[in-house]
Amino acid sequence: MTDNAARTDGPARRHADDLDALLVAVHGQLGIAVNDRINARGGPPELRSPDLALDRLLAATHRALGTSVNRRLSHDACDALAQRGTAQAHPAGRGSLSHRPAAIRVKHREEALRLVRVYWPRNLAEAMRSAVRIVQELCDLLGDTARPQGQAETVVDQLRKHLEDMIQPPGLDRRPLPPARLDYLGAVEETLSNPAEKLVDELHSIREFLDEELAPTVAALEAAGCSYLIGVNAVAQDLIDDLARGCGEADALAKAVTEVERASNDFVGADLTNAQLDGLLLDGILWDDTTLWPPQWEMRVRHASLLCDEGEGIRVVAAEGSDSVVHAEA
Repeated sequence: MTDNAARTDGPARRHADDLDALLVAVHGQLGIAVNDRINARGGPPELRSPDLALDRLLAATHRALGTSVNRRLSHDACDALAQRGTAQAHPAGRGSLSHRPAAIRVKHREEALRLVRVYWPRNLAEAMRSAVRIVQELCDLLGDTARPQGQAETVVDQLRKHLEDMIQPPGLDRRPLPPARLDYLGAVEETLSNPAEKLVDELHSIREFLDEELAPTVAALEAAGCSYLIGVNAVAQDLIDDLARGCGEADALAKAVTEVERASNDFVGADLTNAQLDGLLLDGILWDDTTLWPPQWEMRVRHASLLCDEGEGIRVVAAEGSDSVVHAEA
């Protein structure tokens, strides 16, 4: 980003933050006014018709403003997370694992990729963003008085099941790790387990907040009436903030997964002359003309590879053979 762009974005960001703060403040003050007016002198039944009409207008305005504020804040969180995801998709450089000897990385490649599947059974970063969208759906549902409140409890149950599925994968179970290991696989597991443990902690905190704060608040909504919406929306927004932090932990784990996968697959310019390749699965390995292979393997790998980046001369070892491409294990 240029200096001019930074100077331009700075005031714009501050104005946006000021607007967010103003919206939140107005929303809070209007909520207080609505509650005070409805609860005055025993509530709406004692008010005259003009006053009751004003109460309804204020309540409707409050619901609309609350929905807009929640959507704006939630979208800001999602946009920030999406920007982090885009940055993650284009790593700046190789991590420490990629600097380990190439012969060691290719020897333990299958086990390292197995650990990746254990700790990253699916896209957990996208799953966290889906949880944010579920809570946003709940906020929109609460702002629509034409829809039955029972639907809100259904959405809460959906969110609970969604979070439970994320906590269940075996790679995220709490399990004792051996003392710090100096070998390559020990470094791989440490790279994955540290962010995975932080993600598990965040998921348990989010699930606890859901069960102890949001679910009881939504369950009490039907009996308390629309005036209770202020508290429910505040709790839902707190949950969105917690989920945004959880997305940060999931992004950190995604970064660790990317580092392990790159160390396991990227052998462009690597020296593999002393590597023992017999019996190793080489499918998916990236290499180029500067990669050094054992003499008896160079032509076999070349025949088993396809050009994937003509401009850079990068090839990938293919998974299937043909007249011109043979399986890398052959």
